[in-house]
Amino acid sequence: MGFINPFQIYSKGENTITNNILLLLSNLYRINPKIYELFINSILPENISYEVTPVFTQQKSQKEGGIIDGHIQTKATKIIIETKITGLDNTKKLINYCKNENLAETNILIHISDSTFDETTIKSINQKIRIYNFNFVSITFSELLSSLQEIADEYPFNEELYRLSKDFYYYCISMNLIKNILRIVPCNKSFELNKKYRLYFQPESRGYSNHQFTGIYITKEVKYIGKVNKVFLAELTEEGKLTTEKISGEGEITAEEENRIINTIKEFPKIYGYGDISKGHIFFLFDDNDFCPTKFKKTSKYGLLGSRLFDLKADLEIKNVEKLSTLEIAEKLNDITW
Repeated sequence: MGFINPFQIYSKGENTITNNILLLLSNLYRINPKIYELFINSILPENISYEVTPVFTQQKSQKEGGIIDGHIQTKATKIIIETKITGLDNTKKLINYCKNENLAETNILIHISDSTFDETTIKSINQKIRIYNFNFVSITFSELLSSLQEIADEYPFNEELYRLSKDFYYYCISMNLIKNILRIVPCNKSFELNKKYRLYFQPESRGYSNHQFTGIYITKEVKYIGKVNKVFLAELTEEGKLTTEKISGEGEITAEEENRIINTIKEFPKIYGYGDISKGHIFFLFDDNDFCPTKFKKTSKYGLLGSRLFDLKADLEIKNVEKLSTLEIAEKLNDITW
């Protein structure tokens, strides 16, 4: 089930994380400088404007010296990135970073961790570094990933951007940089099977990433949310025998769970009209009391081409997620759009 990921998924430490974030940004720039610029601006507050592409002007007037025939300008910008796996950095350390830099026209310090500084601290840091012409931004890994996914949605036919987004998603999951994960998956024709047998299935070739919740999506809405109980790689032989290999979850597969998988495999061709999922597919199983209806609507343009990830706490601001039941989370999602 392994696949090659350009991001280092077998090395830990903040230096490795920083290197992978720089790798992400350099690849975005290589794919398209405008996409890179949009991504950076998506993680910045509205009062900060980041420009990387040249501005071309013809017949530019001046106070003195007449009119310039042609004018090309690129804004000088400097970005400092500080990553921390968990928790927050010392504020004095961050302020000192800004003191020691040769200033550009726009200077930005971005702190990335599993949590953010509170608004009061962010305001205090910005007040202290303003004399160095710096702006401070505090974001989480999940917010960084969410912004990347949104940009990828804006360019649905850019295959390289989609792969980069997917690879970074798997990297963040494998390194446990994001938690309380809701993975939204488009289901289309299989929706009735997902609903009927309380499961989701996908080709083994897509790989496996650990996540706590799965959102069953169709027609621009997550209609069910399921807490992942067990995950199995399953195969149904021509003789009708089901063989399974457990990927995650506690306990062995039950007879009832086997029947749900078998019935899904048998009914799939009838639903789709073609296809065979009897081999090479992973099945995510949800318990009855942990598979709940919801109405988590997608209001942004376009549909959902691939899976989408949210941190329930950081991205969707659902408090005390660890203490909530699946039903309580589903009810809270009714009042949120994305």
